[in-house]
Amino acid sequence: MKTYQLDLIKKYTDRPGFLGSFVHGDSLSLTHWVLEKGAVLVEHSHPHEQISFVISGKMQFNRPDGEPFTVEPGGFAVFPSNEPHSGLVLEESVMVDAFTPVREDFKKAMENA
Repeated sequence: MKTYQLDLIKKYTDRPGFLGSFVHGDSLSLTHWVLEKGAVLVEHSHPHEQISFVISGKMQFNRPDGEPFTVEPGGFAVFPSNEPHSGLVLEESVMVDAFTPVREDFKKAMENA
């Protein structure tokens, strides 16, 4: 078993307004995000299934058809593999994303940070 403490994990960002802390297991990546109000999540997709959980604040996501939906504290959004999605941070927010399989791109970025 490995253990981690959030405040001791190196922080990383690859987009304005997003500050992430990453933990990787053998088949799952977990990311704790601190998000600035107004930050934009540009449309993207990835082969990973993703579950997003909003701890505080508000995040607006856009479905593939462009229809927006808002996730508030205690809310979840589930994104199937390869589904395009985008978003806007409506309030300063904290959220957690789970990805399966492991986000090797995030893992590599942290090793090189």
